[in-house]
Amino acid sequence: MPELPEVECIRSYLEHTCVGAKIALSQLVREDIVGSVGSPRGKRSAKKSTTPKVALLDSSTLVGVERKGKQLGLIADNGRALLIRLGMSGQLLVVESVDKNLSHVHAVWSLRFNNTLKFLLFRDPRRFGSILPCRNRAGIDDHWNKLGPDALTISQPILWQIMKNRVTGVKALLLDQARICGLGNIYVDESLFLSGIHPKKQACFLNDVELQLLAYSIRRVLSKAIHAGGSTLRDYRTPDGAEGNFQKAHSVYGRIGLLCTMCKATIVGDIVGGRTTAFCPNCQAL
Repeated sequence: MPELPEVECIRSYLEHTCVGAKIALSQLVREDIVGSVGSPRGKRSAKKSTTPKVALLDSSTLVGVERKGKQLGLIADNGRALLIRLGMSGQLLVVESVDKNLSHVHAVWSLRFNNTLKFLLFRDPRRFGSILPCRNRAGIDDHWNKLGPDALTISQPILWQIMKNRVTGVKALLLDQARICGLGNIYVDESLFLSGIHPKKQACFLNDVELQLLAYSIRRVLSKAIHAGGSTLRDYRTPDGAEGNFQKAHSVYGRIGLLCTMCKATIVGDIVGGRTTAFCPNCQAL
């Protein structure tokens, strides 16, 4: 968390409100959140600031905001870029003034539009996120080429390539960002429920109809979640501080012990791929 829908909502907000702003790095509170290709989680042993301000888009203009999977790319007019990994609890907030009492703010940029001044904050209470400076667009591609296809555009033929000859459970494969990127625990559980597939079913046994239905279910669940502003369970907020609403529409995630909305069987839980998993034993029979 946040997963693809939440990151897409953040991307869309930043694209519509921040592109064209002149950027200045106001403060880098924690140098250890700045990562690289070799250290994407950041330099956790860093004790003092060594990152040049220009690498963090200082004195540039924001010209684009891109996304792949759960990652964001901020593109500047000088060719430089910042790749943002939000991790478990990362937030990008756009505010009119910086509240000094707001905890866990690790980096602050000023955004100037003509005579208007706002601030972009990178906040991450659990510190699993990071900021990765890239000299150019190729730097972002170095990271994103390691990821699988974006889940929002997944199709049956691509799923077949991912699943064929794999005896691994389907949920474990869907969580593997190197095979398909953007899905986490919430939207895998919801997509598998919509497609009627048990999370432990071996991927190689999915037939063409199931693969077609699963691809459709993934796209539909993600699209509905984006339309609802994402799911706010704990930390996720859009850049203006608003919560998402899709958690109110979850069919199985977070509903273990409750009745299935389709058949009234009891939603059960299990551990799949090291993650707590919710599913309906009737609608998703193995």
